[in-house]
Amino acid sequence: MRCVEWWDWCRVGLVLLSLTIWAVPLGSSAASDDEALRNVAMILIPREILFFSAQAGQWTSVRLEAGERIRQQGADGNVAAVLTSQRAIGFSAALNVTQELRVPEEDTLEGFKVEGNMAEFVTRRRAYGFSAFTGMWATIDRFQLGK
Repeated sequence: MRCVEWWDWCRVGLVLLSLTIWAVPLGSSAASDDEALRNVAMILIPREILFFSAQAGQWTSVRLEAGERIRQQGADGNVAAVLTSQRAIGFSAALNVTQELRVPEEDTLEGFKVEGNMAEFVTRRRAYGFSAFTGMWATIDRFQLGK
C-alpha cells in the first residue's frame, strides 16, 4: 500500500514538473515580445527633439526652428512622431532614421495617433502615415466635395 501512495505522489510531481518546464518558456517569450515593442524613447526640450533607438543604442537629434511650435507628439513601440507648426517629423527606432515633411500650418488637424509601428495624422486636406518598417511618410489627398 505504501508503494502505491509513493508512486501516486511521484506521478503528481512529474506532472507538475512537466507543466513548469512548458510554462516557463511561454512566459518568457511573452515578456520578450512585450519588450520588443518598447524600442523607442523621445525627449522634448526647448528648440530640440531627442529620439532614442534601443535597438541601435543611439540618440538622434532634430533641432526646431525659431518660433516653431509643437502641435502633437507621441512615441510607442518602434515609432515616434512630432507634428509642429511647420512640419511632421517621424522617427523609426527599428531603422534609427528620421524623416521630415512640410505641413501647411493653416491645414486643420483632425486626428493624431502613434501606436506600435506606425504614426498617423489627418488634416482637412490630407492623410499622413509614418511606418517604422520603411522609415518614411506616405500621404494621400482626401476627397473634397466640389473638386
